[in-house]
Formats: sequence, C-alpha cells, structure tokens
Amino acid sequence: MRPTIPLFAASLLACAPLHAPAAGPGADDYARAEKVLDYNLKGKVRNAKVDPNWLADGRFWYRRDGTAGAEYVLIDPARRSREALFDPARLRAALAAAAPATDAALAPVSVRIEDGALHARFVAGATTWSCDLSAYHCKTSTVAAADPLWLPSPDGERALLVREYNLWLRDLRSGAETQLTRDGEAHYGYGVLPDFALHAVPRQQGKWKTPPMTVSWSPDGRRVFGTRYDERKVQPYPMVAMAPDDGWKPKVYDIRLGLLGEAETARDEWFSIDIATATVRRIAIPAGWNHAIESDVLGWSADGRRVYAPIARYDRPARMQLTEIDLDRGDTRALLEERSDTRIQLNDFLYSRPAVAVLGARKQIVWFSERDGWGHLYLYDLNDGRLVRRITSGPWLVRDVIGVDEKRGELWFTAGGREPGDPYQRRLYRVSLDGGEPVLLTPETADHAIEAGASAILGGPPNDPLSPDGAYVIDSYSTLDSAPRTVLRSARDGAVAMELERADDSAVRAAGWVPPQRLKFTAADGRSEIWATAYFPPDYAKDKARPRQYPVIDAFYGGPQINNAPVGFVDAAATTNPISRSALARLGFVTITIDARGTPGRSQAFHDVSFGDFADPQIDDHVAAIKQLAERFPGIDTDRVGVYGHSFGGYTSTRAMLYRPDFYKVAVSSAGPHNYQGMYGGGVNGLERLLAGPPDYGDGRRVQPTPGAVPNNYRALDNAALADKLQGKLMLVLGDLDENALPAVTLQFSAALIRANKDFDLLYLPNQNHELFRNDAYYTRRMWDYFVEHLGGTRPPAGYKLAPPPGKPSGQVF
Repeated sequence: MRPTIPLFAASLLACAPLHAPAAGPGADDYARAEKVLDYNLKGKVRNAKVDPNWLADGRFWYRRDGTAGAEYVLIDPARRSREALFDPARLRAALAAAAPATDAALAPVSVRIEDGALHARFVAGATTWSCDLSAYHCKTSTVAAADPLWLPSPDGERALLVREYNLWLRDLRSGAETQLTRDGEAHYGYGVLPDFALHAVPRQQGKWKTPPMTVSWSPDGRRVFGTRYDERKVQPYPMVAMAPDDGWKPKVYDIRLGLLGEAETARDEWFSIDIATATVRRIAIPAGWNHAIESDVLGWSADGRRVYAPIARYDRPARMQLTEIDLDRGDTRALLEERSDTRIQLNDFLYSRPAVAVLGARKQIVWFSERDGWGHLYLYDLNDGRLVRRITSGPWLVRDVIGVDEKRGELWFTAGGREPGDPYQRRLYRVSLDGGEPVLLTPETADHAIEAGASAILGGPPNDPLSPDGAYVIDSYSTLDSAPRTVLRSARDGAVAMELERADDSAVRAAGWVPPQRLKFTAADGRSEIWATAYFPPDYAKDKARPRQYPVIDAFYGGPQINNAPVGFVDAAATTNPISRSALARLGFVTITIDARGTPGRSQAFHDVSFGDFADPQIDDHVAAIKQLAERFPGIDTDRVGVYGHSFGGYTSTRAMLYRPDFYKVAVSSAGPHNYQGMYGGGVNGLERLLAGPPDYGDGRRVQPTPGAVPNNYRALDNAALADKLQGKLMLVLGDLDENALPAVTLQFSAALIRANKDFDLLYLPNQNHELFRNDAYYTRRMWDYFVEHLGGTRPPAGYKLAPPPGKPSGQVF
C-alpha cells in the first residue's frame, strides 16, 4: 500500500502553558510502553487457536506454530491419536525428485483421501504438485492452483475471475477461459467491489484487489448467483491527497459515494449464470428493498435451483424478509418478514455471520429474530414460510449458529448470558430442532471462541469448528489472565476427547504485558448491569495506602455493531480498537473500556438505547462506571479523566468532551464522523440503519430539499451543535484518504469550533486511510504525548520515535 509521511501537525488557536510541565515519563518508559503496544504483541500468543481441515473419514489436520516454524498435525478423533501430517525431510526430497530445484513451500493447499492414502497439494509459482503422503511420491498436477484473485468452484477444477467489469470462467486443467458476462461497465460491474465498500481509493491506485465479490457458486458447481451494484448515477465524491507521492499538485480521487438524504444512492440487483450454457439472467430485487449486505446468500435448496437471501428496507418500521429466488424462472417469493421500530439484523453483531441456517434436505430454515426482546432462533418451513416452532428462548442471547445435523435434527450454537456470571463470555450448546432445552457443552467459566466466521461485510470463508458428522467440535477458550486452551470436545455431551494446544503466552508476558481486570458496574439508569475491562499501571496495588493519584483514560468506541471490552486473552493482549490500552497503563494511566447501554450482546432494549440518541446515554453510563471504579479502587483521580477513540470512538470521545465537560478534561479523537448528514447514506450501506432511521426533513420528505439541509432526526447528533461547550484539551486527528470516516466531516466540525472561538489541536495525516489508528506510529506517539502532557501534567520525552508495525515502513497503511 502507499507509504505515507506525516508532514506536520497543525495546532489551531493553541495557547502555550504559563509554566513548563514537570518532567514525566522518560524515553525508557516510552520504550517499555512500546513493547506492549498492540501491533507489537499481535500474533505473539503462539497456538492460540486451531483451524481444522476435516477429512472424509472424520480425521482433520491443522497448522500449528512449531519451535522452528510451521508444523502440520493430523488428528484422528476416533483413536484419540496425534501425529505429524508428513515428514518434512522426506516430503522435500519427494518434491525435489518430481521437480528439481523446486522451492515449494511445505504448506499444503489441500489434503484428500484417495485409495486409502492421504494426498496433499502443494504450490510453487505456476506449478502444482500432488503428493502421496504414505509413499512420499509427488507428481505435477494437471489441475493448476487458483490465483488468490479468483473464486474456485466447489470441485476446485474451475474458477471465476473478473476482467474489465465482467466475469470469466477459467478451466484450471486446460487453462481455457470463457467469458460469462458481457455488459459489465464502470460502476456497474459483475463481481466488482463497489465504491460504497469504502476501498475505492486504494482500488483506483491499484493497491486493493479482491476475488469476485458478492458472488457465490451453487454447491454442485452448475450455477453462479450474485449481487450487482449500480453506482452510475451516484454523484462523485472527491477524496483529495494533498501531498501525493508522485508530484506537487494535489490529486483528486472521485469515488461514487451517496450521502445521507441524497436522491441518488447505490442500487442493487441479482443475477444468475448457468455455467454450462453461459446464460445470464438478471433478477430484480423487489421495489423499495435492497439486498441485506450482512450476507451474500443464506443458502441453497437441495437441488441447487433456488437461493435464499435476505432483503431489507430501513424505513419505519424497519423490515427484513427472507426471499426465495427461483433461478430457473427468475422470480422471487417472500417467505417471512421481520419488523422493528429500531434496528433489524440477522445477528446482534453486524460483523458476524448471520445466525441462520438453510436446511435444504428438510426444506426448513433456522432464523434469527429479536422479536421478543432477545436474540433467539426459530424454525420455519421453506415451502410456505410457516413457523414450525421456536428453538430457543429466555433472557439471554444467541450469538452464532455453528452447525446443523439435519438427519438427527440437531443444532449447535453459541450464546451469552444463559449461564451465571459474565454475559459476554460465549458458551456452546446443542439443541434439538424438534423441541427441548439446550444442552450446555462447555462448562468452563471462560470465553469459548467457537465462531462461525465474519459476515459478508468483512468477507472471508466460514469457519468449520464442527466435524461434518456432528460428533466433535474444536473449542478454544480463555479468560483475561489465562491463555487459550484448545480441546477436541464431544459434540454430544461436551466431554473433552483430546487436548490439542495450550497457547504459549511467554513472549507477551516477557514484553511486560499485564492482564487487565474484568469489572461489573451499574449504569446511569441505576439498574442496568454493564461490564468493563480495565488496564492498571504495573505499579498499582489496590491493597496499599497510596499517596499517588492515577489519572483515568476512557478508551471509548460505543458503536452499535460490536463490543470493545475484551473478555478473552488474545483480544486483551492485542486489541483492535482502540489500541494502546496496555501502553497507556504502562505510562501511568488507569485505562478502561466500557460496554455501556447501546452496544450489542445483551437484550434488544439494552442495544436500542443507542438508536436515536446514540452516544449521550452511553456517555452517562461511562461517567457512572468510572465514578464507581474510583470508589472501588483507591488512588484513582476523577478530576483527571481523559478519553480517546477512533471512528465511532472518534465521535463519542469528542462528544464526551462536549456533553460532559465537567467530567472529561482531555481527548484525542481520530477519524470521527462528527456529523451524519455528511456521511454515507442509502438503503444498501447507509448509516441510517444503525443510528436513527431514514432522514426526516419534515412533511414526510426523505430526500434533502437543499444540499445544506440537515435531517430533523440527525440534527442533535451533530457535534457542531455543542461546539461552544468545549472546555478541555481536544486533539482531532484525520487522514485525508479516509473513506470510512470522511475527512471533510472532521474539518466541518473544526470550522464549528473556530466559529465558537475554541482552542483545539488538529493532526492531519497526509495519504492516510481509516487504518491510521492501527498503523501510524507517529499518530500513536502524539496521542501518548497529549495525555502525558495535558492529563498527566508532565513533559513527554523529546524526540521519541516509535517503530512502525512489524514489516511495515513508517506510516504505511495496511
């Protein structure tokens, strides 16, 4: 990706302190903090999980971190046996014999059973080998490996690729290619990443490439189904690189991005392709609806003739339908519909796969709904959309559907809050589709990271922790202070069949990382239970009389789509957003992340607190929690409370300074969407589905009457409306090529602060995108300095330079 060099930090209307601050943390302290910086600890917990590759006979193999590099292990659950998948020396000799001077990596692309023996495929450059792992005999394969930018068919013998906005089919045996579509064009292509996916600039730069997007093969490989996006009428939105690498004139990247309330936003439609005949059929999505971007498709019928997909519209009430698409006729049928006055999703966590399973053989579907106030599973008939029965119930939340055994009529799922204790710790259950109570399979009090995978928004294949026969499941579980233990469990009763791995956390501990503490508080409403994770300075001791007072930093996110207070070991050691919690604790700050009302993972009512009001009730909860923290832990100074965050956290951290200036004194806010009339909107990927519903301009109007109009239901969310409330020290941070949180929105808020005659600081990072908070060492150092000086009241070390993330030049984006 494009290397960036932060050129300067503009300080607007900044006043010099009357007295120079006392000396604070020195370079040695910064160096110790740098050792526990998240990107320096990422991947340092060895063998933290097991990703199984299941074989037809019930065995599986996986990659593990060995002392000398990658190792590959073969597990036989029936025999409770463990052995190396292959002998590296014998395999390398066999590869060399088949192709002298080969540099093939000893990393199997796939493993299969053939004539009772294991055969593995290996790749080096354009050559593919097939190796008998019993006889250690290798030969070059007639089936080439698919390019990472292609989408392989289920049998691995063909692949889809995108060329000039159209889909092509490549035969991996012969190399022959067939053009499948012919009418693709710019902003209306097949399998092309749309601009609203927020990677348009690096795509234009040629630095962001993907396999065919929003395209799925049928299980039998005879058809392709996908979603096609039309952005041709969307008005171009300028992204401006003010300091481009290749010249002195600013460079403008025009991307197609529709803002909230604009008449023209992205449109979508479906298509199907019969592979044998290269016949393309366009399929209209019902008028007024859009494909729900959480899922490409939910599943296929047993005969591969029908696809099941979710469609949504986010007006009032919000609605989501399960739609059956007949690929032979090209028509659609609505099978069931969900409604909500607030949000409507197929998983309480937007970035997780839908908690849905299409049961093709049974002609049924397992469907996720929050209709009774909690996220639960329901069984529907696919013939007529009839509710067969409710599968789960109670004051707790289903998290992920892990697998289904259609013959036995059993389903495995994870959930939070069903067992006593921390409701964010996941547990695994088995339940009958024919009725009955769930059976707990993971009794340990820990977070059991048994995951279905990421949603279509993030991409990536599904996970496969459950064996195909439903006999075993892979379970990696941990707590904040105990590294993951991965076991093979019986999927019947949860009994541990084998221990697979005990994660090695020695490198993390040696770096000086100290586990945080998990804490429970009462929300500002006086009754709701909220949870937090707090990082304490290494020298903090609760049981000693301490004259020293520790400032507090609130590491705030607050977005309605994810939680941010870690419950498991790996996430606590190397968090994703915001980073630096352990590092700031090393610098003498008590740092806390709170999942307040308005975040997911609990009841719908708990989640809905952030719909409309969004941040303000959360801020009240954060204030209440930090005050309780100080009551519980001596030496915490609530007169010195800082806050920082990125993205939604950039908004909420600034909002905290404006809404509660009596409590929050210092903030660093990066990439904040400080108003929402300047952010992206529309039925496909608009923020209105998460925040406050469609824009309301009065008299039923949902399209802006003038370019400067602000919707009534978003007016109070604009941080500019509270600009005159700023009292403390605020540093705003932006990257000029950030498509997720548009830099113009930060500058629009800056203009409001200037009009209010407020002092603030602005850090402008040229050529940076939304990942600046995870990859820009200069930003991280400036954030540390800001808290050390303005919250700690001391002088940061002069000229300290943080190293960039491992393997990344300084300032390079991920």
